[in-house]
Amino acid sequence: MIEYTPNCTFPTSAPSGFVNGPNIRGTTDIIWGCGSVIILSTWSVLHLNVPPSLQTSSKLQWTRKEAYLFGRKLGWMCVMLAFPEYFVGICTVNLFAAWVNHPQLEELAREDNVPWSLTHTILANTGGIALRFSEADDTKTSQQPDRQFSDSSGTDGPDATLKCEGLPAFIRKFQTSQERHLRGLGKIPWVPFGPHITLAAHARAKQEWVQQNSKKYSAEQIAPLHGNIWVLDSKQLVLARCSGVISKLPSFEKEEIDDKSKIDGLMRSVAVIQVFWFAVQLVARKIADTPSSALEISTVAFSACAFVIYVTEWAKPKDVGLPFYIDTDAKVTLEAFSSIAEAAPITFLQSRRYYIAQSCVHQVIEGRFKKAHIDRLMCLVTILSISLYGGIHLFAWSLDFPTRAEKLLWRISALTVAIAPSVSALLVLSEDALTHRTDRLSKWSVMVLAPAYVSARLYIIVASFRQLYFLPPSAFIATWASNAPHFG
Repeated sequence: MIEYTPNCTFPTSAPSGFVNGPNIRGTTDIIWGCGSVIILSTWSVLHLNVPPSLQTSSKLQWTRKEAYLFGRKLGWMCVMLAFPEYFVGICTVNLFAAWVNHPQLEELAREDNVPWSLTHTILANTGGIALRFSEADDTKTSQQPDRQFSDSSGTDGPDATLKCEGLPAFIRKFQTSQERHLRGLGKIPWVPFGPHITLAAHARAKQEWVQQNSKKYSAEQIAPLHGNIWVLDSKQLVLARCSGVISKLPSFEKEEIDDKSKIDGLMRSVAVIQVFWFAVQLVARKIADTPSSALEISTVAFSACAFVIYVTEWAKPKDVGLPFYIDTDAKVTLEAFSSIAEAAPITFLQSRRYYIAQSCVHQVIEGRFKKAHIDRLMCLVTILSISLYGGIHLFAWSLDFPTRAEKLLWRISALTVAIAPSVSALLVLSEDALTHRTDRLSKWSVMVLAPAYVSARLYIIVASFRQLYFLPPSAFIATWASNAPHFG
């Protein structure tokens, strides 16, 4: 391994006066400069959804709970480090969903004479508003579907598919998965609720029987509603209000949300200062005609994604620990239950939890926009957001790499990351416009383009660090920006 240690001169007499920093930077300076920008941006920009409410009864449970919450944030931080463009797409789409759903909630709030703002709507989408049903109405103490839905009637249709020999399989899977995930962390306020178990079983059976409705909503959307607590997003909240599940929207001021939010102004300020310094340094290097490294270009791409996330998440409360509860004793109808289940957020990862998953996209209320137009707009915004990350890597087109082959691979990878999502979207939208179906091409585009996209992303990460060892000497010339205030 080649190692070079610079030997800078010292002042020859005292007093030394003002001593500038050295006119050289080391490999660790580049790594720490990039790393500090990425870590600070990632930690400060993450606005996770409201976690499960955990009531601890011992020091051990409290320790496990805190470790779980920290690990949850650390895990999503790692996901963002690997795929920042994923968060850009999710955050942009969900902000749009909140913006579309907000007028309906604002109108209902005026009718109910309660305060409401866009922050309230976004809070609902993070799982910050929950319905709590009165246990007094849980007249069915057994956790089994009502026998009126059993197959004893001898009739055809959805009722005939239900059994009363225990809980339905999808509910058992939900309870087992949730219990396994939260075991040892404390007690949750969510418990199975007899009337809702019956409704869930009936809704699931009807969904399976009516084949044309089978894709409207899944068992994962139904299962969380069989408990005494419903964590509803903005669209579900509108449906709950309009169907009489709640008599009015909750009444709490925006200041109460801000009080629950744990936005760290100091951390945000430090992150902004560091990103600004990093941008100034790269501009100074360009003006001085001194080359940058591929890792620095990757950091710019990451910072651009972080900036978009900052903008889209600006009004979103951060690290809210407990939701606002709405107490209700309403008797929920099957129609209301099914419509609320159908409006549940669309999750990307299998999630059997009563609270809103982090990796989800919220549905919008149809009205001012047709659903087809909204889906296409969301697809376009997501693709543009994802392509931003790959497009910035094209600025490293002329940088020096160890070999010509690696330089070519970098160019191909950057183009793949920038273009592959757009190609996939165009194929799916074209099929939708021609056949009103997206299942065939969407599957093929994922099978073909996803491996290429992931491979290109991994190569960019590896090549960014590998190139540091082969940088030209001029890349280690420091600029005046090195003396500017920064961290790392």
